[in-house]
Amino acid sequence: MSLRRHVHLLLENHKKRAYSLHLLKRDHLFYPTEEEAAAKARALPRLRKVPPFSPLGTVPRRKKNQAALSDRLESVRLSPAVFTVRPSPCPTACNAHARVEFFPLSGSKIFFTDSGARTAFFDTEARCMITAPNLHSPKHCHPVVVSVPSPGPEGEQDGGDHSSLYIIDTFLDSCMATPFEALICRKDPAHVTSRTRRTPAALPLPPFLDGSGTHCFDTVSRTWSLAGDWQMPFYGKAEYVPELKLWLGLSAANPELPRAADLSPVPRGHGPKRRYVWGDPHLPKQWLPASYGSSSIISFGSGRFCITNFYDDMNNIVTDGQGGPVGETIVVFTGLEVLSGKKSGSDMGKGNGLRMIKHKSCTVAQTDFIQSIL
Repeated sequence: MSLRRHVHLLLENHKKRAYSLHLLKRDHLFYPTEEEAAAKARALPRLRKVPPFSPLGTVPRRKKNQAALSDRLESVRLSPAVFTVRPSPCPTACNAHARVEFFPLSGSKIFFTDSGARTAFFDTEARCMITAPNLHSPKHCHPVVVSVPSPGPEGEQDGGDHSSLYIIDTFLDSCMATPFEALICRKDPAHVTSRTRRTPAALPLPPFLDGSGTHCFDTVSRTWSLAGDWQMPFYGKAEYVPELKLWLGLSAANPELPRAADLSPVPRGHGPKRRYVWGDPHLPKQWLPASYGSSSIISFGSGRFCITNFYDDMNNIVTDGQGGPVGETIVVFTGLEVLSGKKSGSDMGKGNGLRMIKHKSCTVAQTDFIQSIL
């Protein structure tokens, strides 16, 4: 399987009311050879207890004798935008503010939708935009999009261009027209070849219940079911690592930290098996979690990931909009590789001996607001 080549950065220019898509090369995050990685990369320690996430709180305990990471950070200048779009005014926009929301798909594909329910795809490798059907209704700010591979002719999962997209609003309201819907990928009956098309389909809302819990949606029967009164251990999305039979994402207890979990018990109604959480004790003491920006994780494939964290650097004090002193916000991209501790692979799915290897970190020189990292 070929590795993904870039991190997709979506920048928003508030003055021009435009969004631009830029590419951050994978080479800035990973050492090119195994020999260089063995000499310079290091394994992150597992944490027995996850430290609480506390933006604007106390400084986490970190090693004092470690050289400041900021001294070794490469500052990368982004290449010119590969795609620019400006949303058209729309009376149904979220908070009367026209927006475009972008979502990563497999490989180099990106899906986007605007405040007028229009949708399209963009391929960053081919530099090509593909139009798609409109949604039944616009979605509020920051909806969730999940790509589900469609079954192939022999029942196998066929991903990529043949995936259906499921879009659900973050803020659900039973009075809304269509807060949950999908662009279902089907074979086009008008063509004898394997050409497919996507058709919008309205879907039922999850049940509104008191308390917390996790629900599952069956894409065949289009029904919801209660998985359990427990919650998933991840903050945001998680990525499956088939080589290890585990899922990797950001910890729900502290979204700055990567964690692994086994989700195979979930379809049987049992809670996930939490494995490990890793931390980096060598971050500069003056870096505090930023109030602006949220951590994210993207997968390159083959157990390689990029984690992005936002920090306020208290070494560089600036003035905020209210005239108060705050730390200068920096955005740090870190390349991580998760490896099995046993070459035989006999610990797959169990996480025994699992190692988290930290390669390189970098920041980007940019002036526009980072809207999302895909």
